[in-house]
Amino acid sequence: MWSTDQIYNLYHTAGVFLKDADFVIETPEYILLVEYKNADIPGAVNPQAFKPFEEKRTIGVARKFYESLHYLAMEKKDKPVKYIYIVEYPHAGATDRKLLRNCIAEKLPFRLQQGRKAKLIEDFEVLSIAEWNSHPDYRAYPITPVKAEENH
Repeated sequence: MWSTDQIYNLYHTAGVFLKDADFVIETPEYILLVEYKNADIPGAVNPQAFKPFEEKRTIGVARKFYESLHYLAMEKKDKPVKYIYIVEYPHAGATDRKLLRNCIAEKLPFRLQQGRKAKLIEDFEVLSIAEWNSHPDYRAYPITPVKAEENH
């Protein structure tokens, strides 16, 4: 796994104001672009203010996919790309994540790549932390909560 601080630092140093996915994981078969948002952590300030279906937010999640592709191209990473949005927010369930997946997927290049020789995106998923940690392909990269005292 690479931390995308590498991407952020490259973009920032070059004066390019692009937003990138939070994590990049290269497996033998795929590049996984992972975006992570947790509005359901203990002590979160106003977690109810997080609106996952808000147009600005869904466009922002999609943009992070597109804007991370520049870095992958510059590094000549040509494996199929999967984009995973790991999201936690109050009262979210599997149905909510499926609806959110469909909403964001409309903004990703699935239709654009139909009938083309290459794909920009292989798959897109919206998962909870528990779903990520139990997924047969992703559980090798577990997400574990950091306790408040570990942040200091």
